[in-house]
Amino acid sequence: MKHMNLAKLAGLTAAAALTLAPAFSLADTAQSALVQGGALNLRETASLNAKVLGQYPTGTLVEIVESGSEWHKVLVNGKSGYMMAKYLNTGMDATGIKAVVRTNTGIGLNLREEPSLSGAIITSYKPGAEVTVLQKGSVWSRVQVNGKEGFMATQYLNFASGSVQLPAAGKVALVNNPKDTQVLNLRQEASLDAKVLAYYRNGAKVTILKSGSTWHKVQTEDGKVGYMMSRYLKLTDETAAVKPYTAKLINVNGGKIVNFRSGPSLNASIVDKIAVGTKVQVIEHGTDWCRVNVDGREGYISTWFMKPVSE
Repeated sequence: MKHMNLAKLAGLTAAAALTLAPAFSLADTAQSALVQGGALNLRETASLNAKVLGQYPTGTLVEIVESGSEWHKVLVNGKSGYMMAKYLNTGMDATGIKAVVRTNTGIGLNLREEPSLSGAIITSYKPGAEVTVLQKGSVWSRVQVNGKEGFMATQYLNFASGSVQLPAAGKVALVNNPKDTQVLNLRQEASLDAKVLAYYRNGAKVTILKSGSTWHKVQTEDGKVGYMMSRYLKLTDETAAVKPYTAKLINVNGGKIVNFRSGPSLNASIVDKIAVGTKVQVIEHGTDWCRVNVDGREGYISTWFMKPVSE
């Protein structure tokens, strides 16, 4: 088993704490996985006879670019190649471990689109910012913070001993303010500074579209989509189907288009490239993909690129 050069690793991950810089790449969100069962070879092609490009220990976080029954095409630490599927754990349960950004220099920690220093920077968070870790890797971790998902260098995360149970998409929750005289804001973004779309009193039902430790993206019974603070929502045993709603296409990486696919997968064919700013009808909302209607055509677009439109 080969061992990773710690000095080289320190040099690489230190750069992950750079200040926010503009990013202009365009990519769909991809599934991540953790290496399991010992050191795993990254090969040039999907064959045991192919050239070995690198070897990665248990706990390494990789990004699956194309999935297969025996081999996955992956990105790991900036390298592209193939790994055997049976040694990659793609399971992502609903348990989110709390962690706090802890860069000793005081410089912000980058949230990246991919688990690599070449991954596009989504935004940056100052020391002390709390994140929810969805997958903890030895070098990179997949996290959620302020409604955004991406990757952070594990080295700069201070892990708490406790954990928080994140509800699955489709779960129904009730507005649960401390007092019956209070109302809970539905906001356009996961921020206290965001526009308030509506107000809801105790007992109002909402369906969770995407969960987080601080904010849940929800749909109300009257069809509005936005964000509510998770601590003021009480989970029930119910689940509910999401009602169709209107969303505007965005691209946090600065790109001008997003891919419109024939199926809910990165392997699905690209039907068209849709301009950012286009309004689409979301027919089915999923954790990673939405089934949408674009000018009378049905297909799939990554949930990452959807911003609910207040009507």
